[in-house]
Amino acid sequence: MIRSDLERLRDAREFAQQALNHATGLPADILAEAREPQHAALYALTIVGEALGGVSGEVRSAAPEIPWDALRGLRNHVIHAYWQIDLEIIAEVIENRIAPLLAELDKLIGLVERAER
Repeated sequence: MIRSDLERLRDAREFAQQALNHATGLPADILAEAREPQHAALYALTIVGEALGGVSGEVRSAAPEIPWDALRGLRNHVIHAYWQIDLEIIAEVIENRIAPLLAELDKLIGLVERAER
């Protein structure tokens, strides 16, 4: 079953929030030892990248502030080069990039919802 843009945006928002819930405040050295939050955060970030990677170009163009390619690239790195994951980068993404992403996703979800009415 193919997911709509709105469903993908909602999925990305849900899993971005989960990444925050599982790993906010955990520096890379702690994240390296705390396997459960590490795995949960990595899984959540892969879903964010996968969900956003399938959003149409039309919807993407409405939100140039969202780093579409970087999020897809992060997903690809976690999946295909898992042995090279840099937890410093993951911790930085969770601490500094997810909250602004959530704000942008909220705006875009609202825009898409209004357009579908």
